[in-house]
Amino acid sequence: RCGHAEGSVSAYVDAARKCNITHLGFSDHVPLPDNRWNIRMPYSELPLYVRDINQAQEKYTDIEIYLGAECDFSSELLTYFEDELIGEYQFDYLIGGVHFIQTDGEWLNCYHAENNKRSLITYTDNLLEVIACDLFSFIVHPDLFGVFYDSWDDNARSCSKEILKAASSKNRIFEINGSGYRKKIRSSKGMRRPYPLNQFWEMAAEYDIPVTINSDAHRPEDINNFGDGFLLADKLELKIVDPPFI
Repeated sequence: RCGHAEGSVSAYVDAARKCNITHLGFSDHVPLPDNRWNIRMPYSELPLYVRDINQAQEKYTDIEIYLGAECDFSSELLTYFEDELIGEYQFDYLIGGVHFIQTDGEWLNCYHAENNKRSLITYTDNLLEVIACDLFSFIVHPDLFGVFYDSWDDNARSCSKEILKAASSKNRIFEINGSGYRKKIRSSKGMRRPYPLNQFWEMAAEYDIPVTINSDAHRPEDINNFGDGFLLADKLELKIVDPPFI
């Protein structure tokens, strides 16, 4: 329903069952009452999204299915998350991250942000707000700044340190994102993925950040595609944990 994915709820469930997955969480990009940002299902579709997943929960008895949403955060949305998503619609979990940064009063998709220190600092400040919020089961692709910031330099290390210190103090779980392994290789500053960034996760290991490995499937056939997430976690001796539900 976000506009950049494909497949029905049942198609994802069927794909998961074929892979012998026993627990499956849906976390489409959260719809918002003011329909801000452009990678979200329309707010009018929220009841339909909930209905589809509730029907799947009733239909499939051999797999646990969870209702969730992937959320950018702004303080004025807190009541909506608590009262409507968690309260009225009984979401099982919310996950938080940054896909948009605010620049000169406008929200920019991270994929369109400028490659400069200012954008990196803004991204970091936004992510620190997400980390500070207690609603999220885990923090998605915390190294997404790699989609716009090309260099692994002192600026990247400094911002990563701020992010990791905040996460450590709140005992947050970070996601190693399988979808990042399916992105096109970037070549502007050497051949690399936009994310996951190995250097970021090497720093995460120093802070003992617990991690979850997520396929972030946008197509049913990617439901069991975690890239090299498990290999990365094993190499760096990162602690893999099961995220909590609300």
